[in-house]
Amino acid sequence: MLKSKNLNRRFFMKGASATALIGSAIGGGLALPSAANARGLGNISMSMSYDLNEEFNRIGSGDAKWDGIRRRARPFDVPFPMGVADMDFRTLPHVTEALMRRMGHQNWGYQAAPADYYENIIAWNKKRYNQEVKPGSILNSHGVLDGCLSILKLHNTSGAPILVQTPGYSGFFGVVRNAQFTTVENPLKLIDGNWEMDLEAMASQIDENEVKVMLFCNPQNPTGNCWSPDIMRAMGDLCIEKGVLVVADEIHCDFINKGATYTPYATLGEKYAMSSYTLKSTSKSFNLAAQHVAYLFSDNMEMINNLKKSGHQRGSLNILGMIACNAAYKHGATYMDDMQAYMDGNCRLLEDFCSKSMRDIDYNVHEGTYLAFIDCSSVAKKLGKPEEGKRVGDMLQKFFIEKAGVNLNPGENYGTGGRGYMRMNLATTQHKLKGALAAMKMAIDNI
Repeated sequence: MLKSKNLNRRFFMKGASATALIGSAIGGGLALPSAANARGLGNISMSMSYDLNEEFNRIGSGDAKWDGIRRRARPFDVPFPMGVADMDFRTLPHVTEALMRRMGHQNWGYQAAPADYYENIIAWNKKRYNQEVKPGSILNSHGVLDGCLSILKLHNTSGAPILVQTPGYSGFFGVVRNAQFTTVENPLKLIDGNWEMDLEAMASQIDENEVKVMLFCNPQNPTGNCWSPDIMRAMGDLCIEKGVLVVADEIHCDFINKGATYTPYATLGEKYAMSSYTLKSTSKSFNLAAQHVAYLFSDNMEMINNLKKSGHQRGSLNILGMIACNAAYKHGATYMDDMQAYMDGNCRLLEDFCSKSMRDIDYNVHEGTYLAFIDCSSVAKKLGKPEEGKRVGDMLQKFFIEKAGVNLNPGENYGTGGRGYMRMNLATTQHKLKGALAAMKMAIDNI
């Protein structure tokens, strides 16, 4: 029998009584509170069906974000770890319930994915983004980078460099190295505070390096760009003309701020869908990174079949991860709406604080992801030159850890264009975010 203390959802689900929760856990159902105002982007603390202001203690679980940085930073305390890209919130209660129900059956023989697993992946993408994912086109992967690795090995037989826009997801550089290729960085242009594609430079780099594959991030990590259909078509036309495969990492697609729009690359038209792969996961949206479950798909079934033939055999993954992913997509719409609104509020809180109280850091609300790419170049100038062999970002990271107890990721981790910037993970409570900002301001003021 499942015990209510194991789920501990009393304060997480607003409007749901303890009695209803205990009964639902034992009976196999889950009583959801009213979601009448869940989609609102106004008063965050009052419009939520899920209590995202709950202070959820992660210390001691062995996770990389909290326990990892506390070990590495000793003897300095880090009460505000805002580096690793995961969230500080309790996960969707349906996920916990589904996992505990399965764990209660104490046998771990071979097991297939849940019967409606692929159906729920398809339904999520259709309902939220009007994206048609073809049945049979979905391949599992242990993570987005696992899928990227298989794709690179299949399609880059010439051994040409892989094109990556920078500042860009740091994991791309690692997976390219693991595939034993090199990277060509196509820097984004910073124009009036906006990161924009440099397609002219991209065309030259493709020709000069005989590029065959591009790793593309949409929404973009770390800049937060939700690329417009027009710019993606221009990029896609260039890639198609020059025979470059687009590998679209769209793992952050569920985090879109107010006023912005996420357009899946593959929905631009048939020719774009047929010359690309898309990779997604619940690991960001529902904080399930430790479950190691992701998926990829393409309208081009020949590419999908060739990927399977080349050795990408992931028909059955960690069953607990697949159960968690299935429960998230099946029951998580309201949770995701709430999370989206809360992240939007955190972005605006950060922008307001920087503009009014911490002007040495420049930030404007970005479009997608829960990651803010903040300009700390003025702080770096106050600190002076970094130690020999260290980057500006290393100096800034050390300063914020030691003087503010805040861990941020150095901008240089993301390639050309990142110098002077730091990546700040906003997927935490507003209470923690306010505490981190106050500590950062005090540290800067005392330089």
